Amino acid sequence: MKRIIVAMLLILVLSFACAPAPSSELGASLATPVNGSKLSSATPVLSWSGIGGPTSYRLQIASDSNFQQIVVDVNDIVDIMYTVPSGKLNDDCTYYWRVNASKEDLTSAWSESWSFSTPGGQPAPPPPASKSSIQVLVTLDGAAWSGGIHYRITGPNNITGSSVTNTFSDIPAGEYAITYQSGGPAGANLASVTPSPSQTVENGATVTFTLNFHTQSTSSITVSATLNGAPWSGNVYYNIKGPFQDADSAVPKTLSGLPSGDYTLVYQRGGPAGATLNGISPAPRQHLGPSGGNIVYTLNFVTAPAAGNVVVNATLDGAPWSGQVEYSLSGAITDIEHSVPATLNNVPSGYDCTITYKSGGPANAQLVAISPGPTQKTTTGQIIFVLDFRSQQVSGSIMVNATLDGKAWQTAIGSGAINYTIVGPVTDSDSTIPQTFGNQPGGKYTLQYNSGGPIGATLTSITPSPVQQLTANNPNLVYTLNFSGQAKGTVTVQAMLNNEPWSGPVGYVVNGPYMESGSSVPNSIGNAPSGTYSVSYSSGGPPSSVFQGVQPGSQSLQPGGQIQFVLYFKFEGVQPEPDEPLIGAGGLPPKN
Repeated sequence: MKRIIVAMLLILVLSFACAPAPSSELGASLATPVNGSKLSSATPVLSWSGIGGPTSYRLQIASDSNFQQIVVDVNDIVDIMYTVPSGKLNDDCTYYWRVNASKEDLTSAWSESWSFSTPGGQPAPPPPASKSSIQVLVTLDGAAWSGGIHYRITGPNNITGSSVTNTFSDIPAGEYAITYQSGGPAGANLASVTPSPSQTVENGATVTFTLNFHTQSTSSITVSATLNGAPWSGNVYYNIKGPFQDADSAVPKTLSGLPSGDYTLVYQRGGPAGATLNGISPAPRQHLGPSGGNIVYTLNFVTAPAAGNVVVNATLDGAPWSGQVEYSLSGAITDIEHSVPATLNNVPSGYDCTITYKSGGPANAQLVAISPGPTQKTTTGQIIFVLDFRSQQVSGSIMVNATLDGKAWQTAIGSGAINYTIVGPVTDSDSTIPQTFGNQPGGKYTLQYNSGGPIGATLTSITPSPVQQLTANNPNLVYTLNFSGQAKGTVTVQAMLNNEPWSGPVGYVVNGPYMESGSSVPNSIGNAPSGTYSVSYSSGGPPSSVFQGVQPGSQSLQPGGQIQFVLYFKFEGVQPEPDEPLIGAGGLPPKN
């Protein structure tokens, strides 16, 4: 029994030892000619050995170590050697060669590259060693996947891959980008490339491109083009950005099995010769729904037509006018202008051009027409738009008021004279407050204060503004002259008879900034503005007396102050008896 068990174990061990190598060990190892050899023939025999039981090999020979200049590229070699045919290699040259291995759907990375020299050449140093590498992986709905898929890696080395998982070794450092071409998991679509479709490979480092596929969408994107409205096909470079990203160089093109989301088409260059892109319809950015469907991008190209000029003029009441006016142009050209006259050059011909008036133009005028019409078809010559304005007949009234310390004030005897001027389309001067000027034509008016106003007061402002515009919308202008008064004082008038105070009827006039007539003394006049005052005697006074004068002759009244004038009289009549009253009723001596 023990012998049977031992025999069975021995059989199991032998079966594992004879099992084929895992696919991850698939590859090729170069054998002859050894690296850096100087050959005696330009038709050498190249040999190698296989790793992992490959069924075919691919051989490349290049004249540069980066394999950009390939002179021999042979697929499906079933032997482990290859004789280079005559005429493929030149004498006195150095070449580099490498091999990869394939088995079923798997393809290995390239072997390390060796060099050899054909007769007449010098032995070449081996290519610079590089341990940098690129690994390509695929996921399906987040899980690892392996199988046939076609992609291209561009950079210092251009690499074409047909399966994953795959690692490309001994590549020079630099910027590399991967582009998905076809294949991958059946019924799935590429959703993204992580961490990025473009990466930098550092010396001695390894970067990984992971192509992530999803199976939940059956939607597609179609890219087409037109030339002057007719379908067009050919070379044009564009990028598609979104959940799936792609770059292509031809139209029409349909990409199927795409994930849902927002997509943007970005035009790069190319298209019909002599044409320019006039737009992407229906829009450069579109949404692809999750339940399947198709979105279509159309690149619309137009050939450049012959160009002409567009001229914009204006008239006022039939006469040419120039100045500020805002209008827009649309159709053959899109523009906003702010003045006339204006000329716009190099406008494509054969298209409708429409002008739209926005605002501005001559003062107190309105647009009545655009001639010959607001829309014209452009030509190789010149088209002219004329904005026709007509003056508006505007009239209104202008009122001038005044205030003194915030209260209404008007001109009156003793209030103070005032002079002002209204300057505008009609100019007028006046001295009366309040005052109204009727039937004034429209336009800009300015109120100018000249002099005067309330006695002892100062002009502080003109409201709402010294300058106003009389228009159809504002036909009644009101100006208010605002004055601020000074503190008022008092003027007192007394009388003396033979140097003794006397009171009674007497006529006099107070002259100064404020004027008043008096009929008796003593008398005080309040609310008098500051300034120089004097008193003039007119009539009356004590009976049987003679007026001798006023003292002082004139005085200056300060704001809020007080001054006094005295009328002097001298008695010249018969003195009454001691028992008789000096003055009878009415100021006359008593009758006998």
